[in-house]
Amino acid sequence: MLKILRYIALILFAFLWLLGCSPDTARWLGKQGWVEDDYRYGDLYRFSNLKEFRVPVEKCEVKNPLSKVPVNIFLFGDSFTEEGRIEANHFVAENFTRNFVAADGYISLLPKEKNVLIIETVERHLRERFDSVYTHVKVNQIELTAPETTLWEHILAWELPYKTESHESILFGSDFFFTFKEWKAAINQHVFHRTNENVQLSKDGKHLVYGVAANPGPNSSFFRVTNSEIDRLVENVNKTYAKYKSEGFTEVYLNIIPNKTSILATDLGEYNHLIERIQQHPNLKMPFIDSHSSLTSGGEKLFDKGDTHWNCEGKQLWVNEVNKRLTEIGNLVE
Repeated sequence: MLKILRYIALILFAFLWLLGCSPDTARWLGKQGWVEDDYRYGDLYRFSNLKEFRVPVEKCEVKNPLSKVPVNIFLFGDSFTEEGRIEANHFVAENFTRNFVAADGYISLLPKEKNVLIIETVERHLRERFDSVYTHVKVNQIELTAPETTLWEHILAWELPYKTESHESILFGSDFFFTFKEWKAAINQHVFHRTNENVQLSKDGKHLVYGVAANPGPNSSFFRVTNSEIDRLVENVNKTYAKYKSEGFTEVYLNIIPNKTSILATDLGEYNHLIERIQQHPNLKMPFIDSHSSLTSGGEKLFDKGDTHWNCEGKQLWVNEVNKRLTEIGNLVE
């Protein structure tokens, strides 16, 4: 009997180790419905476990465009436009290519086709993305592949990619365990006046925002940005625009998604108005998709309550604006 228990324990620990090392396994279990997605109430709730923000993230129905236009869209974006949030059938463009904004993407352009590039970045990363000319879009370049390594080289270079968070998410991501986490979070909030370091509450307590964009630091909505830095950022944006226009794009757009903090929690500090200062700069040459105005006008009704991202209505406003630009370009007579 003891031997059997040992084998069971060994199998259990091996399974937990696998979950900690293999994100693909965790995702597969989720797709099969065997475990619940611990992001289902939003990333901010997942950090904070504050009960009042335990609201399911909206499941958005994809509204297919009525017709396609002869345009290829290349989207270099972050989590707002990642797979699962934005798909090819959101757009009127005939072809859609996506790449993470902070990684190199190798694309091919056909000279007689209409090609549109959108560089999308959340506000808190704008300053680092355009600290210099943005160069992650590699047009008609050959991606260099790393030389193959021997098995022995693999063994010597192997690092154990174990993450406790991965298997904890699966084991303790149910509503049952969330309830206990909420009790702990409530005690920390009301007794010790403390929340998870990754989040921040607006002063009126109505809105939960990402800590990085609210706490002191260069990614914060309240970090002082000088006029000279704004000038330099605009210069780099303009150089980026000229670079990709010269490499064959029909049009290139900048899209800055505001921090949720910049819309719903400006009572936490003195907002630096970074987006407006870029978009309204007299020397700006690169056209932009203005998400700041629409999200500011809509306010809280355009964001998921327990998440950093927009909800279905907020996202659809963005999709509509992009499709408007694509349609205009697609209907241009050459």
